[in-house]
Amino acid sequence: MTRTLVMGDPQGPFDKLLEVLDRHAALDGDRLAGDVVLVSIGDHFDYDFHDWQSAGQQGLRLLRWLAGHDASQVRLLLGNHDASRVMELVAISDERFAAARAFAQALDGDPACNARFLAAFPELPSSGLAGRDYASFSVEQRALIIELLLAGRFDLALVGELADGRVVLLTHAGITRRELAMLGAPAEPTPIAATLQTRLATAIDEVRADWLRGIPTPLSLEPLHVAGIPGEEGGGLLYHRPTNPDRRGADRAWGLAAPRPRRFDPRTLPLGLTQIAGHTGHNKCLTELGGWATQAARGRKHGGIRTLRLAASCAACRPPRSRSCRSPGCAECSPAQRLAAVAADLRRGPRDLHQPQLIDRSVESPVAARRWIVASDR
Repeated sequence: MTRTLVMGDPQGPFDKLLEVLDRHAALDGDRLAGDVVLVSIGDHFDYDFHDWQSAGQQGLRLLRWLAGHDASQVRLLLGNHDASRVMELVAISDERFAAARAFAQALDGDPACNARFLAAFPELPSSGLAGRDYASFSVEQRALIIELLLAGRFDLALVGELADGRVVLLTHAGITRRELAMLGAPAEPTPIAATLQTRLATAIDEVRADWLRGIPTPLSLEPLHVAGIPGEEGGGLLYHRPTNPDRRGADRAWGLAAPRPRRFDPRTLPLGLTQIAGHTGHNKCLTELGGWATQAARGRKHGGIRTLRLAASCAACRPPRSRSCRSPGCAECSPAQRLAAVAADLRRGPRDLHQPQLIDRSVESPVAARRWIVASDR
């Protein structure tokens, strides 16, 4: 029987990826075992801005290994770190980016110095992008992303089914009512995924001729995902993270700003839609969700699968198999919004994977035109 593994952001050393897969008996030598189908939730670069050179090469090695398997065995969801190579960084050279990275890192993260950075590098959104977020960028990475996009190897969304019969939506960072309104789709996994896949295919077709001629035209998924522009970072579909907007220290004006939100209120997750996403690491979740994180979640180490469940007017972030909301004054409601977060912490140590099995129901991908469904073992 085929086993399908759903893996959170694989930002980390290639050997760590193999270690995780080996823990799940998913390898046969230096390749995936024949009975394994692997889904990467996206983001294949930029795990260590201090050792950016090694991180950059490891990201290339990891993505090439994944893409070296047939598309029927490895599915790649597009993450913001992947998309940035053909959006914010589509035209920059290695030499220019190296200068920007060195300048940004010399500022030592001082926000007051960002104006100096933007004056020196007006084509980039911020010093943090060059010095930290995308520090391992190289032109070679961009070329690989272009190659894989043109070949139809990246997906924007997939559809699966859990063992309990729930159909689920898989994306890099999750879908809220904002994206649902833009898509004009019902809150159901299949039409959402089909519409997102069509949007990606259309966006690629719009730049295909330029890319084949070597013209650095940026891929655009706007208004769903808004790339960064000079002086302003991107937001939306591949960037946003769940946050408790009422927690102490929350910056509503910045985090929830339209048209490029960097955060989303979990209470805007579509009612009745079960999702699987990555993008946000465990510690970041705990910080952003504040009191909505349960004690069980706070006691969990890196690498766990977390469930963000909406009940009534509050949210609860917890490890799976927990039954109660644990938020004061909260009543359970049905149907509920659920977002299962697969850990984006590969480099920090061994971690769990969603371990589903392929079942006899299918959804067709408009981009890759391949049959796809996943089921969970929880």
